[in-house]
Amino acid sequence: MNHKKFFLGCDDLIKIMSKYYSFVNTDPIDNYVLPPSNNIPENCGQTLFEENSENNEFFIGIQFGKKIVFDFENNDIVSLNSLAVVSEEISHFKLITDIVTLNSNVSTLEIETLGEIDRFLCLMHWNSESSHQKINKNWKNLHQICDEVFQGNRFLPHTHSLYREAECLAFRHLKEAFSYDWDSTYYDFSKVNNRAKNYLSNLRKNILRA
Repeated sequence: MNHKKFFLGCDDLIKIMSKYYSFVNTDPIDNYVLPPSNNIPENCGQTLFEENSENNEFFIGIQFGKKIVFDFENNDIVSLNSLAVVSEEISHFKLITDIVTLNSNVSTLEIETLGEIDRFLCLMHWNSESSHQKINKNWKNLHQICDEVFQGNRFLPHTHSLYREAECLAFRHLKEAFSYDWDSTYYDFSKVNNRAKNYLSNLRKNILRA
């Protein structure tokens, strides 16, 4: 699949997450991105995986709707939704890969909670880290991002309970991680807060029981 700008965006998102989690595996993400599908809404994404324990095989891929890929390929300013969706699916991809590698037992709620946290981090640092594309937001502080990210109104009825709980847990963890700067009127998004990094890195390790 030849979507150069889209893959560059994915790489930038992984780099942002890695600033907090220090990922070791740097296998190119484009090896795992499937062609856009008409079977999912054009502004959504999904992580697909299957494990064959008998043959010790594991298959995983990420897939996005056509509108999201088009947004990255054709616009210098990408939408918040496109960036948020790709961030969250990459978070799921990285975590599920680690779950299989470490043979961990992780709940769906934990996967979704970390996805919400990573979505926040990627929106938070994107304009500082990406040299290719931007979002049309000039954040001044953490509260402004919360107002955009944690709205609780983007979930389908049959999934609302799970995702709403994940959103609430993510908010609590982020508030604790960034507690020293949470109510500051200005935050420097070009830097990584070491206290937040340690908190979130330990949180991810605890989720993985690593």
